[in-house]
Formats: sequence, structure tokens, C-alpha cells
Amino acid sequence: MSIRRMAAALVAGFLLTAVFALPAAAKSAPVTKITFKLDSHQVAAGDDVTSAVFVQTRSGNQWVAFPGAVLTIKVDGLDVGTTTSAADGLAPVSYTAVEAGDHVMKVVFAGDDTHKKAQRAQGFEVSAPAPVATAPDAPVLSATAGTALVSLSWTVPADGGSAITSYNVYRGDTTGTETLLISALTGTTYDDTTAVTDSTYYYVVTAVNAVGESAWSNEASATAL
Repeated sequence: MSIRRMAAALVAGFLLTAVFALPAAAKSAPVTKITFKLDSHQVAAGDDVTSAVFVQTRSGNQWVAFPGAVLTIKVDGLDVGTTTSAADGLAPVSYTAVEAGDHVMKVVFAGDDTHKKAQRAQGFEVSAPAPVATAPDAPVLSATAGTALVSLSWTVPADGGSAITSYNVYRGDTTGTETLLISALTGTTYDDTTAVTDSTYYYVVTAVNAVGESAWSNEASATAL
């Protein structure tokens, strides 16, 4: 055999060996699909942001449920928890909203040896909590002496976030000894006609709403004429 023919035979043998030695092409991992929609895009601070995430993967030409997919839940880029899909591909999501404003929640499947990664995001808004009502502020009281009476009047104080429903008047014979004289007054004036001429009386008044009763007003005194 000539040298040229020997060389050609060696090259052909090498190429044939190389072709058969090529590894089989790696099979591409199935695509993962996440369906993610929040139950509500507007919640109050302290309420839960919820959703049922549906995770699927490809099996042949069909989409099928993907059980056991571990999803990371992120809010504004920060990890806030994880959830895992059940046999039906559904994974519950719940996050307690705290900070008022606009936010973004993202669910992320990082991928594994047999499935590609996937992620979906949804925006939501958190409204500031409603202010908590309190008892009213204390009124400002004034007293004016009259003939066999003392006339009282007072200001309408801040209502604490709940409408004022009535006022209570307290009276004492000495300073700081006031006890209830009359309750459930709806106006801002009252004439104490039980006052005795030449007697000095001390008064305070309180405001009442659905939450409770205010602190005592300033003390006002007068001597009936």
C-alpha cells in the first residue's frame, strides 16, 4: 500500500472514531410556567396580601401541574418567605403588609436539574391604618355668678376622632372635691339653679364620646348672688 493510501485510511479511521465518540446532545430542561395574581392589589396596613400561585411544567406537548416546586417570595427585592406547590401545582402565598405605599411582590422558582427557572411579579398598594379614636380633649370652662344661680359655659374640645355625644358637669363646695352634678348635657352651657346665695361653688366639666369621657376641664368657681 502506498504511503498516500495509508495516510488516507488513517484519516478516515480517525474521523469515523471521532463521529461515533461524540456525546449525545443534552436534552433541554422543561420550561416552568408560573401563574400569579394577587387576590387584592389594595390592602390596609396590618392585613395580609394573598394569592394562590399555579406552577406548571411541560410534559411532551402539554402543560402539567408541577408539584414540589419551592418558590421564594420577595417584596421590594427582599426575601420574606417561601412556599411549595402541592400535587395540583398550587402554592399558597400570604404576606402581612406593614409599610404604607406602593410595593412589588415577586415569586421566584430558582430552577433545578430538570426544570428551568421562572418568576412572576405583581404590584400592590398598602393604605395607612385608620387613626384610632380616643376620648375627647378636656373642654375649657368658665363660671359666672347670677342671682341664686351660677351660669356655666365651655368650649367644644377636639373630639378624639369620634363625635362628642354629651357633657358632664361636676360641682364641689371646696376646690378639688367635685362630684357629678348633672350628666348627658348636649349643649355647651348650663345654669346651676341649685346654687345658694352667698355660697361659693367649684365646677369642672367633661366631654363624652363613644370611646369614653375626657379628663376634667380647668376648675372654675363662682359665688351665687
